[in-house]
This record gives sequence, C-alpha cells and structure tokens, in this order.
Amino acid sequence: MKKIFTTIFTLLAVIMILSGCQKSTEEGFNSANGDVAEKYLKRLEISSSVSSENVTIYVNYDNQNRVSSVTDGTVSHFFTYNSNNSLVSVTDEGETLNVSDLYQSPYDAFETGNVLDYDNKGNPVRIEWFEDGYYADPLVGEITYDPNPNPFFYTLKAAKIIDVMDRVSLNFGVHGQSIIKARQLLPYNNINGIIFKDLSGNTKYEVHISYTYDADKYPVSAVANAQSTDDSRVYEAHYFYR
Repeated sequence: MKKIFTTIFTLLAVIMILSGCQKSTEEGFNSANGDVAEKYLKRLEISSSVSSENVTIYVNYDNQNRVSSVTDGTVSHFFTYNSNNSLVSVTDEGETLNVSDLYQSPYDAFETGNVLDYDNKGNPVRIEWFEDGYYADPLVGEITYDPNPNPFFYTLKAAKIIDVMDRVSLNFGVHGQSIIKARQLLPYNNINGIIFKDLSGNTKYEVHISYTYDADKYPVSAVANAQSTDDSRVYEAHYFYR
C-alpha cells in the first residue's frame, strides 16, 4: 500500500504524470494560464501520516539559473548541459540517461498508461493506468484541476526538460499504433484530485488536495487525503521558491 500512495502522490506532486494540438509545451501553458509569474522551486517538503514516507526534495541551480541537481538527501540527480544550453544527460547513482537516446525512436510508455481525454485547456482529465503492467486490467483515473498554473512548470523549464518534451515521442501502442509527443502528458494547471476506478466502475484509489496559494497563484502548502479500499493516509506539502 505504501507503494501505491507514494506513486499517486508523486504523480500529483511532481509529476510529470501525464494536446493533441500542435502548440509547443510553453505555448500551451501560456494559453491555459495567461500571464503568470515565473517561479522556481528550491525545496518541497512532504510529510505523511506514515512517518517513513516523509521526504524533502531540494532543487539546486547553477549560475545560469539552470537546474544543476535534484536530491531527496538519499538519491541525487545531476543535470549536464552543452554549449547550446540544451540538456545532454541526467545522472543518478552512477547511471546516466543520455537525452539524445530519447530522440532516436518512440519511447515505449504503454506499460504504464495512456491519456484518454483532455479538457479545453489541454490538461489530461482521463487516464488509463496499468497498475501491474500492460497486460493487467487497467484502472481509469479521472483528474480535476484548480484554475491556477502547474507550480512545477518553470522548474522543468529551467532543467530544459520542457524542450525535451517538445521533441520526444512516446509509443502508447503495443505495436506502435499510438505515437504522441511527451508534452501531451504534462498538466498545465494544478491537480486537485484524482479518482481511480476499475473497469466495473468501482473506486480503488482516490486523492483530494486542498491548497493555500500565494498572491501569484502558486501553492505554498497543500493537504492531500488519499484513500484506497483498505487504507487511508494524509499528506502535507510545503513549497519554497527562489
């Protein structure tokens, strides 16, 4: 159960969970939110009703305001850029992901899930999640949003991940029938809830989040109530920006 709740809250918090239009990611974000302040996360503190799940995530920046590393105090991710200011690789625990490898061919993503529907702002509102791998029965998630901007967007931009998402294609079909851009998975607004149901319509997991926002419409704190058929937990998050 810990894995389920950790996965769901990470999906909601850092996401990169999950439009069909030809806009770039930044154009889509601006269209959905209008003129908003650019804020960059430097720390995210998450506490849980289960103390072993407490974590603090630190985001560090270099002298060019690019993300240099992200760490939870146990695992660190280091970002490397080239002379053109593009992300080249991400390294953690001695393993390196070369971004150029992602551009070679569609990356298989169907083992995890799929996006079924978007709202009129381009946010995913129905997703299909294969909890135990592609051949398992999927759960269908219904996602709701606050009208405020995704608080992680400009941090992802500072890590040049937004540029990568505009170029990387994902394969959501067993034999490549469904190829989409990675940008189609990024919410432009801030998620405030998600309900996962099985194919019979029975609720399996749900999370509902209430936020306290600052004057720029960015969250400074959040409380998430997560429930499943056999457990419930409360998460509290505090956001700190540069």
